[in-house]
Amino acid sequence: MPNSNIENPSSDNYKGLPSLAGRGGVSGEGPRVMIDVIGSVRRHWIVSLLVLVVILACGAFVLGKKAQPVYESHSVVYLSPKFPKMLAADSEVELPYDSYVQDQIQTVTRYDIIGDAIAKFPNSVRGRSGQALPYEIQSLQQALEVRRVGSTYEMSIGLHGSSPNGLADVVNTITDTYVERVKNEEFYGLDSRLATLRQEKDRLQKEMDDRMAEQAKLMEQLGVAVISTKEGATNPYDSTLQLLREQQETARMQREAAEAQLTAVEKKNGAGSPTVADTSADEAVASDVALAGTRSSLNNRRAILIQEMNGLRPDHPLYQKDKDELASIDTMMNDLTRKAGEHLRDKLRQDVSRTRMIELQLTQELAEKTHSATAAAPKFQRATGLGPEIESLQKAFDAINDRIRDLELESSSPGSIHVSSKALTPLGPEQSRLRLYLLALIMLGVACAVGVPIVIDLMDGKIYTAHDVERVIGFYPLGVLLDKDEFQEQIAGEYYLRLAAGIDHAVRNSGARTFLFTAPSHGSGTSAVVRELSDKLRSLDLRTRTIMASSIEAQKSSPGEGLWRPELVVQRRNIDEGIAATSISPVAIPRDREGRRTESESPAPSPMMRTLSHASEQYDVVLIDANPLPISAHTEYLARVSDATVLVVKSSTTTKQELDRAAQLLERLNVAGVAVVLNKISLERADRALKKELRSYQQSFRQHHGKAQETLRRDKVSA
Repeated sequence: MPNSNIENPSSDNYKGLPSLAGRGGVSGEGPRVMIDVIGSVRRHWIVSLLVLVVILACGAFVLGKKAQPVYESHSVVYLSPKFPKMLAADSEVELPYDSYVQDQIQTVTRYDIIGDAIAKFPNSVRGRSGQALPYEIQSLQQALEVRRVGSTYEMSIGLHGSSPNGLADVVNTITDTYVERVKNEEFYGLDSRLATLRQEKDRLQKEMDDRMAEQAKLMEQLGVAVISTKEGATNPYDSTLQLLREQQETARMQREAAEAQLTAVEKKNGAGSPTVADTSADEAVASDVALAGTRSSLNNRRAILIQEMNGLRPDHPLYQKDKDELASIDTMMNDLTRKAGEHLRDKLRQDVSRTRMIELQLTQELAEKTHSATAAAPKFQRATGLGPEIESLQKAFDAINDRIRDLELESSSPGSIHVSSKALTPLGPEQSRLRLYLLALIMLGVACAVGVPIVIDLMDGKIYTAHDVERVIGFYPLGVLLDKDEFQEQIAGEYYLRLAAGIDHAVRNSGARTFLFTAPSHGSGTSAVVRELSDKLRSLDLRTRTIMASSIEAQKSSPGEGLWRPELVVQRRNIDEGIAATSISPVAIPRDREGRRTESESPAPSPMMRTLSHASEQYDVVLIDANPLPISAHTEYLARVSDATVLVVKSSTTTKQELDRAAQLLERLNVAGVAVVLNKISLERADRALKKELRSYQQSFRQHHGKAQETLRRDKVSA
């Protein structure tokens, strides 16, 4: 059998039997949805025919209305993409053009415009005079067709009618009324707007005069001519204070430098080392040209005298004379240095006094300026704040003044909308599209007539084919059995033989012996499948045992002693054709008066387990015919102890929900292996592959049967 070798990834003991682990599809892509269009239409041909008749009848009624001649007349209105304003800058016309066109399309069918247009219709068109009635306005609003002409700057206003008379007059009247109303509304309320703008202009002028007078008074009090409010402008008080602080800091640094220099000059060094005053005096002498020349002359004379004294004895008169002159020169040089040092110290003392006086004056001036700036700060801040206010008022004043000028100029400008072409009386009706509509109606009717049966089949919750089983549990059924009432017994027997071959394959490859046959619901034909399958297995030289599992309710009707327990024993009996069968049922256990076991009773292995084990040892295949799984606890227990559980699903009867519920139950029970048999499938509900296969079987069967009949006829003739 093609689909009998199903693997069980969750069990090593029963290779070849499927498992429910990870069900939902046999491959990563999932099963394909098979749609049999011809079969669906054939099964629901009455519904399909009814849908086709209804659609064709409704379409014929609509087309009958459309078959009348229709006349069309339209006018074209030009919507300027750039408004013809006299001024370049006008904020009122800066609008998106597409939105503007859509707004105008809605404006054409406005209630008041249509009402005014109807009141202007001649009697030959309207049939009466006076104000427009509400139903007339509503009817014309619905009939009027207003649309943009492609992506151009034109708008079409059209109307369809059954007669060409007066059609163009109606369209032209509506167009003229619309253009006139739009022209009047471009400057709606111009006088009141100008009066409001002039009133606001006067108010702004008064506020500017008040603030400018206040600012002038504050500047007079502060003693400044101009107060700048530009970015980066500084406060004059702050600038003065900052300058005084910088000058005070400079004076302080100069005073400290003078004091430090005076202190260094007056500081005494150690004995024998020159003082800072001497060093400074030497530097002062060296910096003075006259003193430097005098010292240079004295040093030269001293060098000459020292040279003369060299080689003379101390008692030599010249030596004594040079010695006295040297002493005089040294005295003169010391006096020169001392006088320079005293002059330097006097100068440094004067610098210290001067810098202290400057610093004191700057400190006093800074205090005075700080007090003045603190007192003038509120006035200056107010004067500074008035500048932006005046500028803002001036900008608003200028904007309003410009707007007044623009409105006064634009009020006399031409409108932006005008009629591009008038509506003309149609010369003939529009080209009829009846054939196109009729073809579309037929195609729609056929599509609905075919689609409705397909939708009915897709929404049907019953199981019909092996693909339906595969979509629910994730693997292909073990066997597909035909309905014997519809097919010849020989053809149906072939599929039972295929199922028997699949069982034989599972027995030989997985070692399974006991097969529990149950169903997701009543009426699936489990007993008939087990009986026929037993015959086919015996024909394959397999020793087969059939066990009938009875329910608790059936056993409760039999007389017995003691209380019933869910322990199973076997009662053997013979059935037709000598097939050995077994009935599994509860057995009564002896108990005392209080309902307790006797002390002599001890736990023993389950009789059912012993029976199944014994049967699997004595027979090649053990088939258990059990009640439907969802309603029988015994069937659940048998599913746990059996080698494989086979769900018998009846085509056209069992629903997908019932099969899914049974599969979930088996998945929870964690059974060793699971298979599905699709029973009583009909030719009408078979898939394409099975239909093709059945036709081949029937053709072959007819040919073989015809040959047999011909041979029998010839034998009779010969006899």
